[in-house]
Amino acid sequence: MRRSRDHFDALARALGRRKFATIATLGKNGRPHATEVIYAMSEPGEPVCFYVTTRTGTRKVRNIRACPDVAFVVPLARISAPWFPPRAAQFQGTAEIVDGQEEGALRAFNSSWFLRRILSTERRIVSLSGELCFIRIRPDPVIFTYGVGMSVWKTLRRPKEAAGRVAIPADRLFEQ
Repeated sequence: MRRSRDHFDALARALGRRKFATIATLGKNGRPHATEVIYAMSEPGEPVCFYVTTRTGTRKVRNIRACPDVAFVVPLARISAPWFPPRAAQFQGTAEIVDGQEEGALRAFNSSWFLRRILSTERRIVSLSGELCFIRIRPDPVIFTYGVGMSVWKTLRRPKEAAGRVAIPADRLFEQ
């Protein structure tokens, strides 16, 4: 059990340091739509969720209102081997649109200088059109990984072992 918690804590730290991801949503017609986003992760000790700042009129918001199921992929670049496919974490989850004043989202976006700048920029864009909102993404209980915790060479020698999964501890899951 402790080993599982250690794996989750290490993955959560890695995800918390990253800021770029791809979110995939489904439109009313069932067609997928994927877009790059900047995200912030909930604070350690809080239920695990990811926040994306956006505006109420975007396609991703319209899609989530029609179907809350999403997929989320975070590349975990290899600084020492940028030519090699990045490590990654991906999950399916449920998204909801929350108000631009949602406390958890504001805490998450105020956690770093970069995220504060993104939020400030988004607020300037919103002043021209639309309303600020956040997408709150609650991952399913398992996050799938590729190459996490493995060297480039081990990944090349044993690619089947590169695929993994990390369970979110029960005390960090959102209650449904």
